[in-house]
Amino acid sequence: MRMPPKNVWIVVSCFIAFMSCSRHEPASPVGLPAPENGGLLDSAQGGRVFDFLQHRPNGTQISLCIIVRDSERYAGILRRNDSLLYVGNSDSIFEIGSITKTFTGTMLARLVYEGKVDPDAPIKTFLPVHMRQSSLNGVEITLTHLANHTSGLPFQPGNVKDDDEHPFDPYSPYHYYDIKRLYEYLSDHEVLLSTPGEKRLYSNLGGGLLGHILTLIAGKPYEDLLFESVCAPLGMRNTFVAINNGRARLLVRGLDPAGNLLPVDGGACDALTGAGGIWSNVRDLVKYVRANMEDTTYFSLAQKATKQFNEHFTGGLGWATYSEGGKHHVGAFGATGGYTCGVIFERNSRVGIVVLTNVSAYAGSPGNDTEALCRSLYDPLR
Repeated sequence: MRMPPKNVWIVVSCFIAFMSCSRHEPASPVGLPAPENGGLLDSAQGGRVFDFLQHRPNGTQISLCIIVRDSERYAGILRRNDSLLYVGNSDSIFEIGSITKTFTGTMLARLVYEGKVDPDAPIKTFLPVHMRQSSLNGVEITLTHLANHTSGLPFQPGNVKDDDEHPFDPYSPYHYYDIKRLYEYLSDHEVLLSTPGEKRLYSNLGGGLLGHILTLIAGKPYEDLLFESVCAPLGMRNTFVAINNGRARLLVRGLDPAGNLLPVDGGACDALTGAGGIWSNVRDLVKYVRANMEDTTYFSLAQKATKQFNEHFTGGLGWATYSEGGKHHVGAFGATGGYTCGVIFERNSRVGIVVLTNVSAYAGSPGNDTEALCRSLYDPLR
């Protein structure tokens, strides 16, 4: 159930033209965002949001925060009746997809920081099953390889769709992917695509497997580790994995490309929770970003470069750092069947952007995608 909008006022002073449309072809807005928007977004920022939303169906929401040193500007925008409205959704919950991997990496960094685990330990030493291929060319897969996407594992397990009992759902591909099936894949089917540590191959399997191994090391469920390592220290009360009735009331429902509402429980990732199973809101993620900008313990360690991919791009324990023009910003993006989002920040200048949307990753559009929207809002801050 979506939290009802509050403190709603008009983003654009000119009305969006009411044109006949279907869910598949939203009306094309006419005009530009006016500066009379309560000071939440300036005209340039409003224009970028307008460009993004003009291609989206009614019901699309954006929840964002712009961080400049000690200041935070929150803004929520809803497309309704082919008009753009400000809404108070900074406490509303969205699925954050692969931004989850940064939390998983931070949980690993905490264990490393506390001396409880060696990040370069072979993963086979932690698993209760024999891996079909734990190494290639004499190099074993390590925890670090899983965290920085150099394990050589494929994007996802090959047996994701092999379940007659539970039909495959492209909007929630890992919903029924339990530990039994993960172990079956690792022991019977797994094949490495490259030598561990050699090159970057982005892998949901790697991120999910890392999260699972951390639960084995700590002897605790993933969500308990999440609360202990990140949520409790930072006061993040609306970041979680499991959805109950109380939490469901705060959710912004995900949309398919046609604007239809998706099931509330569609984002479950089961054994691969560490790759993309977390839900959160903008206010919690701002606390998370600030910790990553200011903390010098394991939050900082999670960003430390573990692999140089090229002159502009390095990988850490879940985070990626981009260097250009003397600046070094850290970022992560998420894309699921019903949501897309992004986080970008720079430690030195203490600027950042958090953007959450209920736009489907499958929503093809002639306009900017969510990652491009994040970058267009972040780049001028520097």
